[in-house]
Amino acid sequence: MIVDTHFHAFPPKFLEMVPEASKGDPRGVGFHAFTYDEYIGHLDRYGIDIGVLSNPAARIEEGFDRKRALNISVACNDAFAEYSGRYPQRLKWFARVPMIHMDDTLQELRRCVDDLGAHGMVLPTNIGSTKSLDDPEFAPFWAEAARRQVPVFLHPRNAPCDPRWHKFSLLQKLNWPADTTLALSRLVLSGIFDRHPGLKLIAAHLGGMTLMYLDRINWREGNPECAGTPEDYFKKIFYDIAGPVRAPAIRCVCDTVGAGQVLFGGDYPHGREGRDDQFYPMALKAMQELDVPAEDKEKIFYKNAFRIFRF
Repeated sequence: MIVDTHFHAFPPKFLEMVPEASKGDPRGVGFHAFTYDEYIGHLDRYGIDIGVLSNPAARIEEGFDRKRALNISVACNDAFAEYSGRYPQRLKWFARVPMIHMDDTLQELRRCVDDLGAHGMVLPTNIGSTKSLDDPEFAPFWAEAARRQVPVFLHPRNAPCDPRWHKFSLLQKLNWPADTTLALSRLVLSGIFDRHPGLKLIAAHLGGMTLMYLDRINWREGNPECAGTPEDYFKKIFYDIAGPVRAPAIRCVCDTVGAGQVLFGGDYPHGREGRDDQFYPMALKAMQELDVPAEDKEKIFYKNAFRIFRF
């Protein structure tokens, strides 16, 4: 069995409300509204039993228009609930809540979990390119997510950076993992797991550079606000393997935090059919080559997902 926890979808209404998402970026990557058959066909093609839909919708807070952000979130979440309702055994989903006004945030979180059956929340690694997720104004969101034990999936987005990042698609190749590392580090060092020890956090793309630099992050300089050693908190986070990946990278995560904290992800529709860098074959090949016990592979493929999401 395989559960893909990193499976993107772009509902038609979302693309109408955020048209720039379908126009393409400097990589030539734009998105279209996939049909139900395309979603299920993709899962079937690669032997995936369950896909957990997500749309990071990184642009919805740009300009900090409260009404716009809420409307886009509601439209996307309604569509995902419809998709999951049509294929309840195959499609689960992360809700995207707007992060401009906490009244809207908490209202949409409760609606999605209580009324629509969302299995988790997805957020970009920064809000509107200007705010960090550890900002005190977001404290009510983290408290509610932890209280309900709702998994929160952090997905990278473009961050303000030196113009040198803009060539060769280095924003996506390297700045995204860097922003993931920054977001995770700020959350951990701010003491979020001390305040909410039951928080379920998922990091995309192996957590960026985080686990390679644990000894640097452990260094007490900078007055970290967490009570314990940062490394101990990072071991509470789940890490997906989505994106271009090789077996040694997955092994590094397993050796550092344990296979019980690793999730399978394919990053659909990035690296899709017709391109040379198809992500799914890479992920499946990496898992085949991964030198760990069969039991650990089962944890990564599906057992950890069932544990965190309680499907």
